Amino acid sequence: MDNNNSARTQYIFSSGAKLGIGMVLFFLILYFADKMFGSGWSAFSWVIYAAIIYQTMRVYRDKFRDGFLSYGQGLLFGIRISTLAGIIIGFYYFIMFSFVDPSLRDMMFAEAEEAYLALGMSESAVENMQGSIAMATNPWVLLISNAIGGMFNGLIVSLLIALFVKRKGDPFQEVMRDVQ
Repeated sequence: MDNNNSARTQYIFSSGAKLGIGMVLFFLILYFADKMFGSGWSAFSWVIYAAIIYQTMRVYRDKFRDGFLSYGQGLLFGIRISTLAGIIIGFYYFIMFSFVDPSLRDMMFAEAEEAYLALGMSESAVENMQGSIAMATNPWVLLISNAIGGMFNGLIVSLLIALFVKRKGDPFQEVMRDVQ
């Protein structure tokens, strides 16, 4: 039983790493295509989230849960791997904004200002918000916010994916399996 738990934990970590690395590769493609900010391509990240969570959740169900997975177990699995992926994505942003291309912070700052102006805020209100915008573009804040954002994204995607992956078994057998 202990060997199965360690293999299950290792699979959860490797699934989170797959999701995180997949997202980092996608963000690198956007970076090199100069589409990191202000393009609709970043919305494609939801498709990547859904595809990887679906695939890894199915394998988790079939390999570690004997082909059965409740909705709650699927939801928890998706949140766990997404949180791990969020940490990896946060480190990516930290490295990009701190070492690789610090000018990204200025680009993100300008993008936020333009977005606030497009919402109809006055220039004086946007100027008053510059401190908040500067804090939000801080690499340390991006690291932490991406970890939390990964958990939130995983919750949203897993709410839907777990509906399709769940498979109920005999309740008596499930309880007896947990007892053994």
